[in-house]
Amino acid sequence: MCRVPTSRSTRRSATSAPPRIRRPSGRRSNRYWRRSRSNSPTEPHRIGANNVKSTRDSVFLDGRPTASAGTAQFTVVNPTTEEPYGNYAIGTAEDVDRAVTSARRAMAAASWQRTEVEERCDLVLRLRDLLAQEAAELAELHARTLGTPVTTGRHLGGAAGLIDMFVDSARRSPWEFLRADPGGRTTLVTRQPVGVVAGILPWNTPIRSEVKKVVPAVLAGCAVVLKPSPEGAFTSFAFAELCTKAGFPPGIVNVVPGDGATGEALVRHPGVTKVAFTGSTATGSRIAAAASPAFKRLQLELGGKSAAIVLDDADIGRAAPILSRANWGNSGQMCVSLSRVLVSRSRRSELVDALVEHAQRQVVGDPRDAATTMGPLVNRTQRDRVLDYLQTGIDEGACLATGGAPAPTSERGWFVPPAVFADVQPTARIAQEEIFGPIVTVIGYDSLDEAVAIANDSPYGLHGAVYSTDEQRALDVARRIHSGSVAINEFYLAPSAPFGGVKQSGIGREHGPEGYDSFLEYVSYDIPAALATSLRAHGLRDG
Repeated sequence: MCRVPTSRSTRRSATSAPPRIRRPSGRRSNRYWRRSRSNSPTEPHRIGANNVKSTRDSVFLDGRPTASAGTAQFTVVNPTTEEPYGNYAIGTAEDVDRAVTSARRAMAAASWQRTEVEERCDLVLRLRDLLAQEAAELAELHARTLGTPVTTGRHLGGAAGLIDMFVDSARRSPWEFLRADPGGRTTLVTRQPVGVVAGILPWNTPIRSEVKKVVPAVLAGCAVVLKPSPEGAFTSFAFAELCTKAGFPPGIVNVVPGDGATGEALVRHPGVTKVAFTGSTATGSRIAAAASPAFKRLQLELGGKSAAIVLDDADIGRAAPILSRANWGNSGQMCVSLSRVLVSRSRRSELVDALVEHAQRQVVGDPRDAATTMGPLVNRTQRDRVLDYLQTGIDEGACLATGGAPAPTSERGWFVPPAVFADVQPTARIAQEEIFGPIVTVIGYDSLDEAVAIANDSPYGLHGAVYSTDEQRALDVARRIHSGSVAINEFYLAPSAPFGGVKQSGIGREHGPEGYDSFLEYVSYDIPAALATSLRAHGLRDG
């Protein structure tokens, strides 16, 4: 039985027609929405996060902006004001070719080939320090171009911790070692840079995405060509400029923004050896098809529809705020969102009430306001997609316990308040398809076996969580979930742990030593016993 808290809305009878989700119009109510407390303009910033329209007719090659070969442009729109933030050139196939050529030339340079691991560590640590210095300005940029609240944007998605972890992995990893064969022969095993990397980025984790594609590649000795998402291009330009400032040699980091054709040209380019992509499963499938004829190395971090299992002994007071953060952080635009919440039917009402309470605490508004906890969705298309899923959930018979369409408004912005659907069927579209918005689906279960079966009944397998006061019991349940990672009583991804998905959530792993290793290629040399003895005498170890 759907019980909607009376403080939020009236009940709908079983015979009444389902409500219709409306597009915004009129005046915004004050239940969720908050205007910025300041009406004064923000001072311009050095990296482009200012109030005036910015135009870039260039791509980023050889360590500097370089005029694009094309004339077409993309306009980035501020998702809060719906006004243009700036334009940039859409990269062409010629731009891609120049960028890959630049990267290959940089990798082949004797000066780069002679660099030791510690020198490359110093480079990325200088980059880390520069990112910290520019964090406030980058957060302002992300608020204006992506709708990210400045209070969370200043952390840059934990980029500093990722960089430190990759540096530690590089310092610990041997570049060559000996391996004795049971038959008496010895092999010299070496690791070499995989080659030029195409890094194709999403928009929802600015700077963190650039770090995950660039830093391990550079530490491994590779060069990178970044193709950012259309909305994230200004972030990638700022990142590349900081790489140059940190001392990265020209051509080691290049940026070619653009559309799908730009990305396809990059993936298919014969000079690219590895493709590292984060984004939707549909796009990942097309990338895999384009890369397969040349057997390019693939690292695909794709979609998710992760399940959180709340066991019957769980501490709801502890779990609810974690689930709130896991679903409404970044306005729900996270591939690892725990958007399917599975709860014992005996605890259903308690959990739904707690989630509704936390939803109503969210402050949706201007991402530049320190009081805001949820900004707008990234663009109109994404906002409309989320509204369509809200209507789908209602049409499927789920109980909309709170949230829904934006309140009528005469103001601008692609806002959608947090929504909680209760009594959702496991096979419903809102429980099976990745929405990428602030919608939580609560699904009841009668037995633990049923909960595990529901959690695994998904084409995705990226993340998950189990909540229980018995941590060993929670771990036992987590081991039964078919996913790349599962958290116990938390919503957390450790930088040192391998991260990636199973099933349609991707191929390969990021983070940790495993993420660093993916940018290296193993080469083996069968060597005579006398040479092996000599190498050991000079300090080379067996591994």
